[in-house]
Amino acid sequence: MFDWLSQAVEKIKEISSNIDKYKKDTVIQSLPSYSCVSRAKKLIEQKKFDEAKAVLQKALSLPQKDSLVYKYLGIVDEKLGDNSSAIEHYQMSADLEPHDKEIWKKLGFALISAGKFEQAEKSFENANKIQGNNTDTFTGWGMALMKQQKYAAAREKFLSATKYNRYNFSAVFLCAVMEIKLEMYDKAEMKLTFLANVCPNESNTFEFARLKALKNDISSAIHYAKKSLEYNDNMLPAYVLLGQLYANSFEKEKSLEYFEKAEQKNLESLALYLEWAKVLEKFGDYDEAKIKLLKSLELDGDNLEITANLGLCCVNRKEYDEARPLLEKVLEKEPENLVVKQSLGIINYEHGEIDKAIELFKSNDEDCVNCYYLAKCYEKKNNDTKVKDYYEAAITHNPRYISAFVDYSKYLISKSEYDEARRKLRKALRMDENNTTLLNLLFFVNYILVKDEVYEYNVKETIKIAQKIEEINPDLFEYPEQKAELEKLLHDSSERE
Repeated sequence: MFDWLSQAVEKIKEISSNIDKYKKDTVIQSLPSYSCVSRAKKLIEQKKFDEAKAVLQKALSLPQKDSLVYKYLGIVDEKLGDNSSAIEHYQMSADLEPHDKEIWKKLGFALISAGKFEQAEKSFENANKIQGNNTDTFTGWGMALMKQQKYAAAREKFLSATKYNRYNFSAVFLCAVMEIKLEMYDKAEMKLTFLANVCPNESNTFEFARLKALKNDISSAIHYAKKSLEYNDNMLPAYVLLGQLYANSFEKEKSLEYFEKAEQKNLESLALYLEWAKVLEKFGDYDEAKIKLLKSLELDGDNLEITANLGLCCVNRKEYDEARPLLEKVLEKEPENLVVKQSLGIINYEHGEIDKAIELFKSNDEDCVNCYYLAKCYEKKNNDTKVKDYYEAAITHNPRYISAFVDYSKYLISKSEYDEARRKLRKALRMDENNTTLLNLLFFVNYILVKDEVYEYNVKETIKIAQKIEEINPDLFEYPEQKAELEKLLHDSSERE
């Protein structure tokens, strides 16, 4: 008997202890619903979410509504990936007990996941009224503002979050991201340097790389992008950034290598194929660029950036009939799209509409391709000064723009400016030493100059250019008669000696 009594007392103590434990959560002390919530919490801790949901749904049949039942139903819904139900249950819990300091935060984060950012903003505002100075509340509030592109306001919330907890690394990171958006690069760099030293990971290291790229510190940007991949070798944005950085440094092989690595890791995405295609277009590989653009279009057929670049790619492949409907589709929604303007400019140039082409290319006359075509347009109009100005601009903006070097050299040759043509050709060959088009032009220029002043050394050097082309491919050498003439000059000169 006494054993039974002792066990009963212990059981009562246990129940009392549990009631005290959950009293801070339980506003309405309705024992049946409280018991359900208690059981559900234990099941949640054991990751038995379906069982926990069944217990809580049972509590819904009780006559008195308990805010905690809805609160924990929302938690279970989130664990099961049913965000819309989580929002519904959190909202019902908040309606029943609007002074619960946690419910508005939970509702706010669920609303962010659902893309309901204005509602989330109001939810965090309510949370702050009930319990001010909470770092998580300010972090969520900032996220809701950030998603609405209210970057300055978001930054202020993230700053408040770090004020109340300087080790809230998420808030520090997001504050730095906002400062990058607001072009407050020095402030962002301080925060990202702090994170790189205290809690480096793939996200903040990548963002540091992106910041370095924006500040044109390419070597540091490459370093941190690679560091990001050391933390997570599936970090797709890092592969894309490295591809872009090496392309901007005109290192084609390294650039394409990172896009290929991402694809090999099955990190296929719209961004990967679009940026890959842009790099291929930059290097003049329009056939391969079109393949990548068509792949990205499969992922999002309505994306205007892809459509515009595909139109440009078709124009460069002289597929004008295929390009026109693509360009028109973009123009309907973005009449000032610069990619479309460049595409239409090329079409107008090819069809002899020079004035229309000039107007379109001048919409962005710092683009190397536009500068190249402007030079060609002014060739048609016999404006020597502008031809040279725009060719110079084209090769300044893109020092590896071989087509521009070739056409500029041909133009200078047509004007009998052989010394200047030779300078341009030598400069281009430093970047593409086996380019037979450049080598043939250089041979011809040297041939003209050698004939004016016949020196044995110069003749031999010119013949060496011809021999180099023949070693690459004899069929590609364009001036066999001129080479024979120089060899005869060399032979006659040695006989006279």
